[in-house]
Amino acid sequence: MSDNSQRPCDQARYCAPSLHSEPMSDQAGKFPFPSRAELRRVALAAAALIAFTCLPYLWGWLLRPADFMGHVYNADDPNVHLAWMRQAAEGRWLFTDRFTSEEQQPQFFHLFYLVLGKVAGLFGDSYRVLICFYHLARVVGGWLFLMAAYLLAAYIYPDARTRWLGFWTVALSSGLGFWLDVLLGKGDRSCDYGPGLLMPEAITFLSLYLFPLFAVSILVLVCLYLLVLRAFDTGRVAPAVGAGLFGLVLGNIHSYDLLPVYAVLAVYVFTLGIARRAWPLREIFLAAIVVAISLPAPAYQYLVFRSNPIFQQKALTPTLSPSVVNYALTYGLVLVAACVGAWHLRHRPHRCGDFLITWFIITLAMAYLPVSFQRKMIEGAHIPLALLAAPGWHALTSRVRLPGAVATALWIALVIPSNLGLMADSIRRLENNNAEGVAHLLPAYYLDSDQRAVLEWLRQNGRPEDVVLSSPLDGCYMPPYCGVTTYVSHWAETIDVQRKLANLRGFLASYTADEWRIRFLREERIRYYYHGPAEAAMGAFDPSGASYLRLVCQSGPVALYEVVLP
Repeated sequence: MSDNSQRPCDQARYCAPSLHSEPMSDQAGKFPFPSRAELRRVALAAAALIAFTCLPYLWGWLLRPADFMGHVYNADDPNVHLAWMRQAAEGRWLFTDRFTSEEQQPQFFHLFYLVLGKVAGLFGDSYRVLICFYHLARVVGGWLFLMAAYLLAAYIYPDARTRWLGFWTVALSSGLGFWLDVLLGKGDRSCDYGPGLLMPEAITFLSLYLFPLFAVSILVLVCLYLLVLRAFDTGRVAPAVGAGLFGLVLGNIHSYDLLPVYAVLAVYVFTLGIARRAWPLREIFLAAIVVAISLPAPAYQYLVFRSNPIFQQKALTPTLSPSVVNYALTYGLVLVAACVGAWHLRHRPHRCGDFLITWFIITLAMAYLPVSFQRKMIEGAHIPLALLAAPGWHALTSRVRLPGAVATALWIALVIPSNLGLMADSIRRLENNNAEGVAHLLPAYYLDSDQRAVLEWLRQNGRPEDVVLSSPLDGCYMPPYCGVTTYVSHWAETIDVQRKLANLRGFLASYTADEWRIRFLREERIRYYYHGPAEAAMGAFDPSGASYLRLVCQSGPVALYEVVLP
């Protein structure tokens, strides 16, 4: 898709100034906004792409409409987000961690899920309502991101052909994971494909496919950087203020992303000073505005995580980056084309080219800081790489003189396979109800009528402070579905998870004395015990014969017992 109606003067109007230039005048700095016809085509393309991401969800619903819980990848983290939404729907403004049984004060504030939960709460607090609004946010946020990504490409590149290729590369590209599996067999080599290293935050398509939080986070990130470029190009304060406000939102909803933003701004302003051999005072002032406005959000999150022992321990859960080689394979051909594109732009007076290079390199470097949440800071690195790959691919194919549509189709065919492979894997997992994940105590994608009947009783009768003992498989659904607290239900959200899993296995063992069970239930303040097929598979304990457990609900093999201690 291209727009051949561009006027000759647009070449000068669309190009950002070089590193050596001063801010542009108002006339020269007019925003290169695409035409209405071009935007309509972008809107339709973005809608088609987002609709494409919904196909596995539709297939999952068609397989078992009543049982489908709305997930095609690991359901553990979405259930955390849905639990925050439920707390907002209940009327709360600050959240607690209901995946762990320790007593705690509500302190956590998350603007995105607060607003989403409040809106969903107008229609009820059932899991069905929450998951529908969850995916509505993913669809809308993803569409808005794609529109913003095209605007960023339009700001950088004067010709529609390069913009469109940048747009498609951002939206659809992946790395070498699929190709390596075909050539070398199954293995964890890259973060775009495969069970062990898969990192949805590293690839834009996976962010749009799986998580509304990621879709909205990269939307806010792109808007922030676009306004930063605008502020630097014009010298105006208003875009810097806008960028700061976007940073304020980003610092609240995905605080990890703001640390690389600050580093990118600092390094880029520093490179401006080196290139000009003078202090870039205007850019320093504008960057300071962005930081000053956005800083309260991460500062508040830091104080919460420092003062609240529950969230402090959660923050220490290691999510470390893989090796640089793994990241190189994750971006694969996009990285190669981006290197060509970076070389191409560096040999022209193109300020945005230097900014894109800085954005990627500094974000990648930040993902290796000595902190527990390294890999979370890689989010957004794929975007500048994809935008740099567009002129790189044009340069690589220019000598063979392929027609534009053919070159674009060939490029997409080379870089999309890992994304298609992951979608195919999602469909396979839907058909076996996430058997691989269940083997590692990750939730299933479907809950049958017996499971839902007991959870519904708990939703109607349970209270937020009631602690439920169960396996993590069904327990992971309880905080968002029922609004209760669980003893052990999430690998990261549950505090001291290994000790609690050991206690659960001890409780379910046939040889365990009732005296130990009674003491355990009292010390851990357990109100209900949930017994289903997963619990029966973990141990031979028969709750029906326990005098300290009273049956309150049963449907088929699933039962819920109230703890009645002597």
